[in-house]
Amino acid sequence: MTFELVQQNWALISASVIGVAVLLFVIQRVYRDSSRGRLQSAVAVLRQRRHDVGRQQKKLEKAERHLEQLQARAESVKPRVVSEAGEAVTDGKSLLRIMSDQVLVAETKVRTIIVEEFPPLRHDALRQRYLDG
Repeated sequence: MTFELVQQNWALISASVIGVAVLLFVIQRVYRDSSRGRLQSAVAVLRQRRHDVGRQQKKLEKAERHLEQLQARAESVKPRVVSEAGEAVTDGKSLLRIMSDQVLVAETKVRTIIVEEFPPLRHDALRQRYLDG
């Protein structure tokens, strides 16, 4: 490309760049709104929820170990520290229960998308792939 060609057709070149950006955005939106895109989005949410539950379980186990250690040394530990550790375990259990419910909601969303958007022949394969993991 010569400088003169760019200088004469600068508006056309800039419009084509903007047009390509808009076209890519539209393609992305069409995919995201398709049944496969909706399923992939719901599966991503489900995986994130499961990951969060795993992290919370590890944190709860750590808090329970800490509480056990404090209770074993209860005579040399302030009662306030033991009670705070107990409250942390209780809060952790409540949070884990909430997160587990969120996993169930996400699984239900994935099941709903599979049933509503895909043919019955693919239901079992999709459930096996995305819900048993």
